[in-house]
Amino acid sequence: MPVDSTTFRSVLGQWPSGVCVVTTTGPNGLHGMTASSFSSVSLDPPLVSVCLGNHLPSRTLLGEAGKFAISFLGKDQAHIGRRFAGQDREITDRFAGLDWIMTPNGCPVLSDAVAWLDCTVAHAYPGGDHTIFVGAVTEAALPRVISPLLFHSRNWGQVAQPLPATVQVRDTASPNDGLRFEFLTDGPHGLPSPDRVAAAKQAGNSVVGYVTDAFDPDREDEVLATIAALGALGCDEIGCIESDVTPASPLQVTRILQDAIVRVRPAVLRVRLAGHNRLALVNALVAMKNGVSHFDVVAPGAGIAGLPLGDLLHLSRQLEVAGPNDAADAAGPDLAHLRE
Repeated sequence: MPVDSTTFRSVLGQWPSGVCVVTTTGPNGLHGMTASSFSSVSLDPPLVSVCLGNHLPSRTLLGEAGKFAISFLGKDQAHIGRRFAGQDREITDRFAGLDWIMTPNGCPVLSDAVAWLDCTVAHAYPGGDHTIFVGAVTEAALPRVISPLLFHSRNWGQVAQPLPATVQVRDTASPNDGLRFEFLTDGPHGLPSPDRVAAAKQAGNSVVGYVTDAFDPDREDEVLATIAALGALGCDEIGCIESDVTPASPLQVTRILQDAIVRVRPAVLRVRLAGHNRLALVNALVAMKNGVSHFDVVAPGAGIAGLPLGDLLHLSRQLEVAGPNDAADAAGPDLAHLRE
């Protein structure tokens, strides 16, 4: 005896998935719908699948056109997901006001999607009240780097990072050991030349680029572009520095770091927080929750502003995140009690 449909839908709602917009063309122009029933099928040849309800116009149009495209949505595009799911009733033209490009197969894709695929229909299989379309991928692109949009239990969401296994620290006041080539920048222009970075690496130095005032909400796009430029330059570590003048909010720290952690790979992402901010430890926790495990801190008696080493170690211990004993040793006996 089959399970009842209500229970079945509730169970399936517990499975999180990405969100995409499936588009195709028809006699009356462009057509699209939101779908979460997308899956990869094969790498060689490249095949994907999408399941469409037999009652939907998209199912008929896609079958007749023999082609479709998939636009993967980013975390900031839930409004597009709702639009193409028909949840914004006042919108009559779902494509209006959005920036589209046409694929070689003649299907529209979002120019600012996380990624897109251009497909021709290779197979169409009956699947109960749905049709399973298998698409042969002919083109693919990654327009921008951003965390994906998720759908879970009938709600829109985004990726949440687990706490790191350990935290690593570096004393902001410590002198350069001669093995690090460090520089500060406030934008993607005026960076060291690729030749200079290559020479530093060849000499055995780690290349570390810091973005100043990284959590200013008015500079979000510029900061993320700078982080991407530092990654392209080949930095081993990329740091985000909080302004001493304008305290960072946990929300803005989240907005920057959840994208930065993706853009810096394979480099290490560092964070330097301002210790005078009352929300400093909250921001440190937010940074950890967004995948950051490397922090610049200030040891006792350093006489400079910054996140105190003792505070960060205390936080990490309360979260059961392993702390850096070697950093505490280097800081001297004043921090010995933190390891007791």
